[in-house]
Amino acid sequence: MVSKKTTASKLKASENKTDASVAEPKKKVSSSKSAAAKTSAVSKTNAKKATTKQLVTETNNVDVVGEVLSVKSPNNAKKSSRSAKAVEVKAETPAAVEKSKKTVSATTKRSSVKENAKIAEAKKFAEMKEHPVDIDTIDEACTQGCCGGAWCSWLHAYKNMFNFKGRTSRYEFWSFMLINIFVLLLFSLGLEFITSSMLSTVFGVVIYLIQIMVYLSIFTRRLHDAGYSAWKGFFRPLLISWVLTFASAFYIALYTPTNPYALQLSLLVAAVFLITYGYYCIKTFIAAGFFEEERNANVYGAASFIDDAHKMRGLRYASIYLLIIIFGYLISLSSVVYSTLQELYAY
Repeated sequence: MVSKKTTASKLKASENKTDASVAEPKKKVSSSKSAAAKTSAVSKTNAKKATTKQLVTETNNVDVVGEVLSVKSPNNAKKSSRSAKAVEVKAETPAAVEKSKKTVSATTKRSSVKENAKIAEAKKFAEMKEHPVDIDTIDEACTQGCCGGAWCSWLHAYKNMFNFKGRTSRYEFWSFMLINIFVLLLFSLGLEFITSSMLSTVFGVVIYLIQIMVYLSIFTRRLHDAGYSAWKGFFRPLLISWVLTFASAFYIALYTPTNPYALQLSLLVAAVFLITYGYYCIKTFIAAGFFEEERNANVYGAASFIDDAHKMRGLRYASIYLLIIIFGYLISLSSVVYSTLQELYAY
């Protein structure tokens, strides 16, 4: 029995081998057909490429470039739009959103701080108006409460001509400057009617000394009101330049050197000192007359600011004062030119 089974299995194995051997040539035949098809497809593509090359060479190159660019331009536009969208998407990331929130919160905090500061400043002004005793001195409070006009400011300047510590507002400064011009003009006209020359000179010297003290005190208080030290940045260089100018002019007048080069050098030095003196005069005048006041208390005392209406009046007085000064300067210049022309025609 065993031998019959083994022989049957052997016969089946041999039949399977024969079937496999028969199937292998069939596979080989199919692979050969696919290779032939591939070669035919390659030959067809090469033929198409050759024909396209011939067509390209026959056509103009400019037309080909234009077609290529026409195809590329929409592609580039699409790419740019995609990149812009990507940037927008990146900007909308959580980190960017948090940064934007932080910046918005910082700006809102700053704006709120500024608004709170303005409100606090307005409250201080209201308190100062309600309590005038908090201003520099009791006399100043009385003058501002009782009168508050230009003449009161002019009188207050003469009362405090020895006061170099307080503060003076721009309104008081320009009120004094404008009224004092007309007062000095009246004094000068009155001195012309005095027959005695000795008496007129004495009166002139006294008025001159009083005016020096009044102007120094009011300029000092006004610079203090703007928050500046009157001595360090203004009066000290002004005094030094004035002393040097006076000394050089005195040397030229009394000790005129015989050497012309020495005379030219001394004149040059005097001109330089005179220019520096004029520079510090103009600087002090602009700072005292036009610099903004500090509306809060500073080192030199409480604020002397009244209100915006007085501020506008002060600017009006300043414009009138400057017009008068310019008009007087033009009159004096015209008189000098007229006298020089008369001397020239006389010769």
